[in-house]
Amino acid sequence: MAFLKTFKHVFVSFLVLTLPTPSHSTLCPPDGPLLPRPTTLHSSPLFAKTSSSLTSTLNSAISGNLTIPWALPNVSFSIAVVSLSDPSPHLPLWEYHNLATNNVNGTKHVDGDSQYLIGSVSKVFTDLLLLKSGLNMDDPVTKYLPELEGESVIQWEDVTLGALGDHLSGMPVTYGFPEISFLFPIFEALGFPHLPVADFPNCGVIGLNAGCTKQQLLTNLKTSHPIAAPNLRPSYSSLAFTLISYALESATGKNYSQLLHDEILSPLNMINTGISPGNDEKAVIPSTDSSWGSDYGDNAPGGGLYSSTNDLGSLLASIISLSGSPILSRAQALSWLKPQATTSKLNTLVGRPWEILRTQNLTRKYPHTIDLFTKGGTAVGYQSTVAVIEQYGLGIVVLTAGAQGLEAQEPLFEYVVGEVMEAAEEVARAEAGAYVGKYQNLDAVRGEMEIGIEDGPGLVLKKLSRNGTDMLENIRTLFNEIGIGGVRIGNLSNSQLRIYPTDAWREVEGIREEDWRLQFDIEVTRRNSGLKGSSEREQMCTAWITGGALFYGGEPVDRFVFSRETKGGNVVGAKVPSLRLNLTMSG
Repeated sequence: MAFLKTFKHVFVSFLVLTLPTPSHSTLCPPDGPLLPRPTTLHSSPLFAKTSSSLTSTLNSAISGNLTIPWALPNVSFSIAVVSLSDPSPHLPLWEYHNLATNNVNGTKHVDGDSQYLIGSVSKVFTDLLLLKSGLNMDDPVTKYLPELEGESVIQWEDVTLGALGDHLSGMPVTYGFPEISFLFPIFEALGFPHLPVADFPNCGVIGLNAGCTKQQLLTNLKTSHPIAAPNLRPSYSSLAFTLISYALESATGKNYSQLLHDEILSPLNMINTGISPGNDEKAVIPSTDSSWGSDYGDNAPGGGLYSSTNDLGSLLASIISLSGSPILSRAQALSWLKPQATTSKLNTLVGRPWEILRTQNLTRKYPHTIDLFTKGGTAVGYQSTVAVIEQYGLGIVVLTAGAQGLEAQEPLFEYVVGEVMEAAEEVARAEAGAYVGKYQNLDAVRGEMEIGIEDGPGLVLKKLSRNGTDMLENIRTLFNEIGIGGVRIGNLSNSQLRIYPTDAWREVEGIREEDWRLQFDIEVTRRNSGLKGSSEREQMCTAWITGGALFYGGEPVDRFVFSRETKGGNVVGAKVPSLRLNLTMSG
């Protein structure tokens, strides 16, 4: 007995030390999909209505019947939406194209194969090449570019390949550009001193000298000043992607153009994507000043590609594919779609090279957190945005030519995203109706379960019983009174118990067995204390630490398995492994 008491004391002490301390939470759904991603958008009457509305509204806009913030005769644009349900990655779910009346050069008909400069969206391709290379992201860049070794203002040995792709290198945005010789008099008129030519960079200054060679660039970077220390904070750098291309060439023996073709463009049949300049006959060329036809040289990896909505749609479709793609496994895609750094705004995160917006306003009827993994791009006369909404299996492309700044890009993107997301949420909920209903068995051990769907996230576990015993109430009792291995970490929220998909499944004889998990939402009572302190920690989400918190007979209490026909998609049954229940859908 003394041994058991000692063991219990040591075991409980171990749990107290190793489990995170929970804080107040009422409902904290898991990250990712809260319901299965919609797979019938292409055939859904509801989405067809949204598509028709999108087209009609944009027709009204370009007909002059709606107020728009851009000069209509100057701005051409192409928009495409892709999803898991698309029959082909080259056939978008919805698309719209407009050729501005003032566009007299380039293509005379805009469609999904029309070419636009995409600016910094090029960084997505370069980071994808880095990801596919298999190189160690923690390798210092000096391993591949020894020219950066030795005395330097920037500590290059601390700059890793990953930091270059994550905007965490702290290195300058560019070298030479954006200094432009014809702007020097303007600076001087505004109070800056007149400088001799020798004071300016010896390469890369437009109108003053030629673009930098690789050797010039690497030499000059050793005397360049950092924006921040490596890994301190995200600081945007296009030049980092030039260094990535140099490192990839050093490691593989292939230059950037070869890698781009072999690893991405050819496998995805992206025939309208490449390094500028593109094909004038297919190009959307603005009537205003533009960079079309420019040779970006070694700067192409950070902003010198052209592409089309069909090609970019194919790329996004390969990222959201649930079964992987010719260029990316499912695990690689999910790993790629993660933040790498934070900003001081809670809704803005930085990825590789994603610009991540975390919002709760996209589905107004059913508000919840949604992450938009976006990347914007700019070239003179061009704006571009791609977005991956992995939670719904969606990709969105908006390309504009002829606008000044974001005057057309932002309203077009925000309008399309808002309308598409509202429709996708409704279709996802309609499809999730396949799981809703009563499940039971009539064996010696009687079991009953009822699943519902309401305004909140996920599916509601409305009833669960075994031999007449209310197991929902007993699961609450187990968690609240016994806790994890005897350690109470808080009470379950009074909200309904909800279950969520996990993307874990297996196929057995025509039946897809899908793992879902019950979410243990913890609510911790505030303690009266004379010690003054911040209550901010109580706002932290702690539900993510409770997955698999309760086990019985080798099975997690929070695990539920739905049986769904591979053909037809009908849900025919469910299992509750910890209760040893095998239930049949009864309506």
